[in-house]
Amino acid sequence: ATLFYSRIVNALTAVDTGRADFPVAIVNADGHTRTRGTELIARYHREGFDIIATHMYLWSTEPDPDGPGLREVPLNPRHAASFDLLREIGPVRVGFEVFYTGRQALDNNPYRTRGFPHVLYGGLMDWAIGPARVFVNIENIGDVRQTKDNPIVRPARHADGRWTVDAWAPLDGRTLNAGVRVRF
Repeated sequence: ATLFYSRIVNALTAVDTGRADFPVAIVNADGHTRTRGTELIARYHREGFDIIATHMYLWSTEPDPDGPGLREVPLNPRHAASFDLLREIGPVRVGFEVFYTGRQALDNNPYRTRGFPHVLYGGLMDWAIGPARVFVNIENIGDVRQTKDNPIVRPARHADGRWTVDAWAPLDGRTLNAGVRVRF
């Protein structure tokens, strides 16, 4: 278990200048940026069997660039967790994983102010064949994608020149890969 806290005085931040020739400036924010939280990691291991579970609680605030007071730091989910299970059965290894990402504040996103919480599932199987190991890996089985709910392209260019919003969920969806590893 880990407990953490940090405080940064006058952290750097980007602000919209409103000028066409120099649209964004990097300045020191007035006030404190604070990050605090906990991280928990547990592992159970027995011959041929592993379980790993993690959880992170994160609370970050920074001076609000749009007015007085503080705001939640964008793209920092309050909760994140994972669960991994790996089992060896003779020459075969089978794995399963689950990742949870909680709700998070978004910055300068014309479609939403908060990202939705999401869960990603994945699996792995690999087996030994002589001096080689053959593997198949699938990630994001549920095909969670940010683009299913909102586009990533903005309706108009942002003041800093970007045409896209920040990524706060997977953009690539379900992924399958396979391969062979040979030891000589």
